[in-house]
Amino acid sequence: MIKIISNITITEPIRWALDRLQAELKEKELSFEFDLKLMNDDGIEAQGYERKLHNGSVLIKAGDDAGFMYGILDLSRDIIHKKGLINLQDLKVTPYIKMRGIKFNIPLDARTPSYSDASDSAFYNIENMWDFGFWTEFLDRMAMDRYNVLSLWSLSPFPSLVRTKKYPKVALDDVKVSLRPIKTDLAGLRMYDDDMEESLVTVKKMSIEEKIEFWKSVMEYAHNRCIKIFLFTWNLFVYGTENNPYGITCDMDNPVTKDYIYHSVYDLMDTYPLLSGIGVTAGENMKRDERDIKFLADTYGKAVRDYIAVHPDREFRFIHRLHYAGYEHIVTEFNDFPCNFEISFKYSQAHMYSSIRPAFIDDFLKIRRNNHKLWLTVRNDDFYMYRWGNPEFAREYLKNMPVDIMTGFYMGADGFTWGRDYLDLRDTSNPLFIAKMWYMIRIWGLLSYRIDLADGYFTDELSSHFNISNIEAKELYGTWKEASEIVPELNRVHWHDFDFQWYPEGSCMYDFEKDKLIFADINEFINCPVMPGENIHSVNEYCRLIAEGKTTEKISPLSVADNIYNHAENAINGVLKLRAGITDNNELLYTLDDIEALGYLGHYYAAKLKAAVYLCLYRYKNIEKYRLDAKNMLERAAENWLKYSAKSKSMYKPQLLGRLLSFVDLQRFDKLVLLDILHAENP
Repeated sequence: MIKIISNITITEPIRWALDRLQAELKEKELSFEFDLKLMNDDGIEAQGYERKLHNGSVLIKAGDDAGFMYGILDLSRDIIHKKGLINLQDLKVTPYIKMRGIKFNIPLDARTPSYSDASDSAFYNIENMWDFGFWTEFLDRMAMDRYNVLSLWSLSPFPSLVRTKKYPKVALDDVKVSLRPIKTDLAGLRMYDDDMEESLVTVKKMSIEEKIEFWKSVMEYAHNRCIKIFLFTWNLFVYGTENNPYGITCDMDNPVTKDYIYHSVYDLMDTYPLLSGIGVTAGENMKRDERDIKFLADTYGKAVRDYIAVHPDREFRFIHRLHYAGYEHIVTEFNDFPCNFEISFKYSQAHMYSSIRPAFIDDFLKIRRNNHKLWLTVRNDDFYMYRWGNPEFAREYLKNMPVDIMTGFYMGADGFTWGRDYLDLRDTSNPLFIAKMWYMIRIWGLLSYRIDLADGYFTDELSSHFNISNIEAKELYGTWKEASEIVPELNRVHWHDFDFQWYPEGSCMYDFEKDKLIFADINEFINCPVMPGENIHSVNEYCRLIAEGKTTEKISPLSVADNIYNHAENAINGVLKLRAGITDNNELLYTLDDIEALGYLGHYYAAKLKAAVYLCLYRYKNIEKYRLDAKNMLERAAENWLKYSAKSKSMYKPQLLGRLLSFVDLQRFDKLVLLDILHAENP
């Protein structure tokens, strides 16, 4: 029994957190009485709180709803971890990063697609985007894991979200999908065409007015979880306006198009008072020069300026991405902006699971103006299937961010939709992606809020979540960490900037010039560069230096291969030990399956990387031993790939991936992996 003593108004976010506290303690059969005192203190930083314990009572002081909500949620987890109040500590918490977000490419409708809609994950999730139950669970989970920003990304959102007063016939009723597949390109063109239009089917009947009320309700629910919603576009696309009577075209020089975008943004702000901001991108389907930024300033920027002039109390953020954009042109066009104007940078390109200190931002930081705060786009296009979990990597990654000049970050994928999961053959309940990936999501959310959380906190989370002993949780923590190091180790020595250029779960890439999916053979591993800024020799650079008798001062790719092998071996051995004592915990068994699959993948990459070195050395020095070593390693790689693809087939469906523009079936590569050995037999 918890007695609430309060001098504050119990608002919806606080009430929800109190309900969760009661429910979680009941679920864990932790039944005891204590007083919980809530006291306002305006001197405490926003989202922060202080906690004090005295004679069996708990005092939480905060200055806003978010601080109380997070303080109560933290109290719940700490009581569960410690099995009561007796071992709890006093706390003073301030958020490490103020705005902690999810990047969600949202498939609203076949007629108004997002960038990743040419994928199975988007297609199957269109109907879910209009299910209020989906969003309540999604937003609850975000708040539980301390995220307070949901950014929704769409190529052309306006026809599905707003009735633009000057262009009312553009607004779309109903939610539709197409029975014809998308045949797009990497620039987002042809995401919706005449062929798709002919095969549209309605999956939900809704008027545009009902759609607007739906999204107002979603934003209200987010507000009650202290979450702000932002809308991002890629520009310039006008999907959903096909056959319009106004003359709107996908041409930035068309004055009607400019006017349509302006009025749509203005009316969007007017329709959704709880919309917290807009993000824009220059370059996609545009001129890719300074004219793009002027177009954005004259449409999106002017609409926001004009709206703020009439509604000066509106809190709003305007975020301009640096993608295909010159910083000085942005500064010129958006000078003296009337609301928060901020810059967004793609921090790790498409692969956050690589270096803990990516160097891409360094040049921008030299020219950044002091008044421009940053948002970091943190792209996870490495893990679509397998569960990742390594708090130590996340902590160091977050510590290396330029936090003092940041507003926040948003984390997510372009090649995969974070809706419900439809890939898993073992779990047909189609859980939310962020529920399946709960450990990954929780690690990044909690640490970006409280960077000082120790490794033991996450061991306790594993123990609580899976209902296992602390000894088992420690073993799981280490085993999961080992598996999660494999892809980052590989990505640092085998680097491609973009999602379409490299998909590590499939060892494949999309060849832009040849318009086809390519398996990464041994030659690709030989010629691939390392991640910029990393103290590692590429395969070719290392072999050339060896052939020339020169000193290799950086880390060799052979050393990286050894690291990958050790991570894989430890992961597989850890799974064997853990699995022996588990019989009826399906989620944990599924997790161990994922870790085992990553172990096989790690053994494959370790052997493949060594084979690349030996074959490259043979080509430089023509020494037969190197050729034989390469052949041996390619055979070992093939053996592990076959284990990996067979394991994956037992767990996951093959899938169409939007940024690879292809259907990815790992077993299709089995024959290619075997043929790869011929490179060493006939070099």
